[in-house]
Amino acid sequence: MKKFFAVIIFFVTVLSADCDSPKNFERTEILMGTVVTLKAEGKNSRAALDESFLALFELEKKISADVKKIEDAAGNGAFVKISSDVYEILTAAQKFSALTDGAFDVTIGAAVELWGIGTENPRVPTADELIAVKNFVGHEHLHLRGGEAYLDRRGVKINLGGVGKGYGVDVARKIFVAHGVTSGLIDFGTSTIFAVGKKKIGIKNPRAEEISGVVELEDCALSTSGDYEKFFIADGRRYHHIIDPKTCAPAEAENFSVSVIVGGREKNCATLADILSTTAFVLGKERTEKFLTENKIAAKIFSAP
Repeated sequence: MKKFFAVIIFFVTVLSADCDSPKNFERTEILMGTVVTLKAEGKNSRAALDESFLALFELEKKISADVKKIEDAAGNGAFVKISSDVYEILTAAQKFSALTDGAFDVTIGAAVELWGIGTENPRVPTADELIAVKNFVGHEHLHLRGGEAYLDRRGVKINLGGVGKGYGVDVARKIFVAHGVTSGLIDFGTSTIFAVGKKKIGIKNPRAEEISGVVELEDCALSTSGDYEKFFIADGRRYHHIIDPKTCAPAEAENFSVSVIVGGREKNCATLADILSTTAFVLGKERTEKFLTENKIAAKIFSAP
């Protein structure tokens, strides 16, 4: 089993979808910096997809507006009111920042911008720049209370890349449930997905072109973090987009990807899977499994060498 999952999901192919039925619907949009595809089967599937995308576009607006609002007010001593969605995202992020001793941290925005990975101008910062940017990274700078948020240092920036997509999957998942959808797929760029009902998913190795295996998921979330999605090569070295908050540099990972599966019975399971896959990539599989055991978190981890 461990060998089979050595190349766990990077690109998702649904192998058992009937797209010819008038009750089966599929729709794709660009959202939150990725390609979002929703598939639903059943009499209320179109309504589920339409409502989900309305909610997701609204979520994207809330995240953009609230993050800007928080950053603009950084260091001025005043908390700012934010949406309940963004407050919930930040609350989950802060919880796991504390539990992982900062291995997961949404205040890495300044470091992410410094490297520019995923932009047209990525670069390797100087040693002095890395030392300087550490002054603007640290979950202790973010404070939350009663629907409000505050950054206590000017220049600290929030990046929700390790949690936002998972939260978006949960938003759509709850709408699917409300519409009675019992079969479908919520796919956020294949980095975080939720299989509604049983789905056979093709597994592709990012270092190759072929599907290496098939896994069956049932009512669970799967999130993958790896060095394959956003990266650049400089002097023969690969620099990827997953920043270690401790070093403010791309994480020195023991595997080129880590995937986490969380069952749908867990509250906000996709949010949890998203956070944990980032955490596992930074900490490593063994340390993360120990962390999960100590905190009694039900999740499965698979890694690619």
